[in-house]
Amino acid sequence: MDNGQLLTAILGLIFVLGLALVTITILKWLQTKGADFCLCKKLQSSRHINIIEQRRLDARNTLAIVEADGIRYFLLIGADSSLVLNQTARKEKSK
Repeated sequence: MDNGQLLTAILGLIFVLGLALVTITILKWLQTKGADFCLCKKLQSSRHINIIEQRRLDARNTLAIVEADGIRYFLLIGADSSLVLNQTARKEKSK
């Protein structure tokens, strides 16, 4: 390869990477502005586990409230083991 072909290849790579970065930035911006299109819905609906709250008790233990598929779990998470202290079904809000 001579210098002209190498320069063209490098500039082409930079151009494609720049287009990908611009596309990702625009999609993220649209998602934060509440855009209502199928890609954002799919990204938001695929999350099944949410950490509601967590508190450190000491260096080794943490209390956490986790929601998974409509059920909330109160967990004691330790360095060696984890324990479910309570689990409740989350009540749906009426519209």
